[in-house]
Amino acid sequence: MDTIKTTALSFVAIVACAVLLLTPNSNRDDGSGSITPTAEATAREIPPETVFRVELEQLVVAELEDVQTVAPARPRNSNIAPAAKTQPIDWALVMYPELARIEALENQSTNTAIGDLLPMLASGDPVIRLAAIEALGDMTLPATIDVLVFALGDPEPMLRVAAIEALASQEDRSVAGSIELHLYDEEREVRIAAIEALAELESKTAVYALAGLLSDPDSRIRQRAVDALGEIGGEDAISYLLQARYDPDEAIRVNAEDILSELGS
Repeated sequence: MDTIKTTALSFVAIVACAVLLLTPNSNRDDGSGSITPTAEATAREIPPETVFRVELEQLVVAELEDVQTVAPARPRNSNIAPAAKTQPIDWALVMYPELARIEALENQSTNTAIGDLLPMLASGDPVIRLAAIEALGDMTLPATIDVLVFALGDPEPMLRVAAIEALASQEDRSVAGSIELHLYDEEREVRIAAIEALAELESKTAVYALAGLLSDPDSRIRQRAVDALGEIGGEDAISYLLQARYDPDEAIRVNAEDILSELGS
């Protein structure tokens, strides 16, 4: 009888060991001295306050990038209420509060507004000068032209380009003479802006000045001059386009031929 009991107990012990070995245990040591992944994840669970701090930092970064965002969700096990929806921050106005004043003056479109914008064209900050030029370009008062002609002398090439474009937007061909002076500006982009502005105005009086660029050493300038003459049209423009058919640059020759075909010449 004792032998039977011993045998039975041994069998039960063997079965129990087999069940224990076959049953997965997420907290069992794998023998390498480290815990299993499930236990490791539990042990390394990020505290809620850390999650909230990271999300808050992400919100601040989003605001600096001037992107409208929603406050981060409340972390688990935290009594901190979610923050209210934030509005985008216009950092341009924060850095340059004068821009709000310039925008207000632009909406007035009065001679008084132009008088207030004029001193801004002498600002030491090119951002302020550029904003003033663009505001003047949106006005259509006669006095605007004189102020924009003054802006053509800005030392910054980008601002001279802005002044040329603002003058062209006035749709007054009387400004062509002031723009022509910049066909030979020291900066290529200013010269191109002047060419395009004269083409936009379709100034017949600018044909001769544009024709002078057909012998410019810069092929890009010659190409733009050909395009401008084609947009202006007329007998004088056509006569100069006929000469452009012999340009040393094949692309310009082809362009001149195409324009002449479109003009019926």
